[in-house]
Amino acid sequence: MLPPDRFLPSCPWCALGLRAPKRTRSRRLRRTAAALGIGVLASLVGPLLGPAASASALAVVDLPPLHVPARYPGYQLATDAGDVLPFGAAARAAGPSGGLPFPVTAVARTESGAGSWTVTADGGVLTSGDARFYGSLGATAHSGRVVAIAPTASGAGYWLASSTGGVFAFGDAAFYGSLGGAALRAGVVSLVATPTGRGYWLASADGGVFTFGDAGFYGAPFGQPLTGWISAMTPTPSGHGYWLASVDGGVFTFGDAGFFGRPDPSQLHAPVAGIASSRSGLGYWVATADGGVFTFGDAPFLGSTGGRVWGHVVGIAAGTGRKVAKALQVAPARLRSAYGNDVSWPQCTTGLPGPGYGFGIVGITDGRPFSQNPCLTTEWAWATASGSGAGVYVNLAAASFGGAAEMRGPAGNCRVTDLPCQTYNQAANTIGDALAYADASGVRAPMWWLDVEVLNRWSPNQALNALTVKAAVETLAQHGIRAGIYSTPLMWRTLTGGTRMNVPVWFAGAANDAVAPAVCTDPRADFTGGGVWLVQSLPIVFDVNYACSPVLTSPASVFAVSP
Repeated sequence: MLPPDRFLPSCPWCALGLRAPKRTRSRRLRRTAAALGIGVLASLVGPLLGPAASASALAVVDLPPLHVPARYPGYQLATDAGDVLPFGAAARAAGPSGGLPFPVTAVARTESGAGSWTVTADGGVLTSGDARFYGSLGATAHSGRVVAIAPTASGAGYWLASSTGGVFAFGDAAFYGSLGGAALRAGVVSLVATPTGRGYWLASADGGVFTFGDAGFYGAPFGQPLTGWISAMTPTPSGHGYWLASVDGGVFTFGDAGFFGRPDPSQLHAPVAGIASSRSGLGYWVATADGGVFTFGDAPFLGSTGGRVWGHVVGIAAGTGRKVAKALQVAPARLRSAYGNDVSWPQCTTGLPGPGYGFGIVGITDGRPFSQNPCLTTEWAWATASGSGAGVYVNLAAASFGGAAEMRGPAGNCRVTDLPCQTYNQAANTIGDALAYADASGVRAPMWWLDVEVLNRWSPNQALNALTVKAAVETLAQHGIRAGIYSTPLMWRTLTGGTRMNVPVWFAGAANDAVAPAVCTDPRADFTGGGVWLVQSLPIVFDVNYACSPVLTSPASVFAVSP
């Protein structure tokens, strides 16, 4: 662990945990700042920020959930108590919260994302949203515990599977065979259908994969020295491959299924209960029994239960989502260097870093909300050149109450006195404006960084500042984009009271490139609770950034590259 004075060098900005905002950062500005001195800077910033409040005193107002079109990514977690918990573009399904005679064992999602089926251990089927009931085993005699449900391609039927290998078809689901009566060394844990709906796979806990109908066999971990039982399976969108997941976080790939990472065993606090592919097949979600969600490849993080769940999570279902942009189709499997640079409008005239960078991060705005980096297209081409990873950031600031961007938006039409409503609208509209400019410029990345710095406009009310960031994070999530925060611990505490949002950190202000790797693992640098993913060193000519282990392990979840 680094001593505090090695985090930030002795300079007026750094003593306060500050850096000049990216839109004004330059060598001339840093010389001017040094001439001002700490006392002058504090006298300028202090009245704007007002008295600091403790994190426990924050009371961020929760606004009604936004309507999210089903074309955006989303997933649902099902618990054995019968609850279906939605995240992202997922239907809000009211669950029984206990009281079922038999526990829920599996979940499947409708193609629209607006509903789901859950199945209980005795073969009962529960529906929500636009999912329709086509029958169940109910009191029908059968052997084994029902462990899986899979819908047909039309959504007008489904299959159930039992631990003994029985398969039961309902609606327009056709029966293609089962393992009923076979002598299995371990029980069946999953049934998944082919994209055509004319076949399915069964997976057993010891790694066996069994094919029926038009399901192809692409391999299995059966016979390998598994360290944990197989608990879940999901097919690739093409149907020419599949992933298997084990209770200890192992991910096994077969056919055209790519490996994008696995949960770090040290971060697992409960067994893996489910795995679900992203729409593109370039990523997947892994869910654990305590409600944790781990994302890999282009699968965005849209939330989790944070360990607060009634019962145990038994599965994850994901189906819809916008098509992955072309820029993401060749996401980097690894970075050619752990070091990269970030640029924005100041570099439009000063030039760009030369070759050798592992990644480039480009500012979409020119330092404030509702503004545009005039050379975004040129800088994005630089960031994606020669297979480099490319990311983006956007500046945030507090609402200017009463303005057009504040009064109307996803939070509704606000009253003049309703400051939380206006705050949410302004931040959501800031992201909407940046998304439109990025799309028009051909810029698409799986993760956006939110620049939170004191020298932009902020409210003396820390709860409203925290709500600004929360709204930006949620708006990006609704578009299938992960969010991270660029700031320093002191700036974050000053502006938000130190609120924890469980999103990745881009730490600003390491003393130099050599100490940056150590900052990745220093708990003091993790001011949001989401882990340190990038560390920025104080610049000489260009900002230099170091990629921490989460980025190095799964760069495709952060960066895009050109085909």
